[in-house]
Amino acid sequence: MVLTEQHKELIERIGVFHEHKGMQPLVGRIIGLLLVHEEGEVYFDKIVENLGASKSAVSNALTFLQAKGRCVYSTRPGDRKRYFALKVSDWKEDFEQELENLAEIQKFIDEILEVRTEKNVEFNCRIRDFSDFLGFFKKEIPGLFERFQKQRA
Repeated sequence: MVLTEQHKELIERIGVFHEHKGMQPLVGRIIGLLLVHEEGEVYFDKIVENLGASKSAVSNALTFLQAKGRCVYSTRPGDRKRYFALKVSDWKEDFEQELENLAEIQKFIDEILEVRTEKNVEFNCRIRDFSDFLGFFKKEIPGLFERFQKQRA
C-alpha cells in the first residue's frame, strides 16, 4: 500500500494525540500506521520505511506496544517477516481493564481524602467531586454497554 498525503497526515495527528497522552511519538505513529493501513497489518521493514524511523526505534516501540497488549505479530509459512497488527478484537475487555484502573484511582483518591486536613477546602471538594464522578461513571458503564448491544441487535 502506498500512503497518500492524507494517510500520512492522519498518522501524524494520531501520533501527536498519543504523544500528548505521554507515549513516545513513534509509538503513536505506529498505531496510526496500523490503523490506516488497508491490510490491517504491516511487516517490520515496511513500518521502518513508511515512518522513516530507525530499526532500533521501531523495534523498541513495537516491544512497548506488545508489552501493553496493544499490538501482536504473526508470521506466515515460508516467510521470515513478522507482520504487526493492532489488537482490536478484544476492545471491550481492554476498555473494562481501563475501568478497573479508574476504580483503583478512585480508591487512591478516597484514601487521600481520608488523610487530608480541612485546610484547603476548595481542593478537597474538587478531589471529592472527581471521586464521585468516577464512582458514577463506573456504575453507568454497564448500562451503556447493554444499550450498545441492544442497538446493534
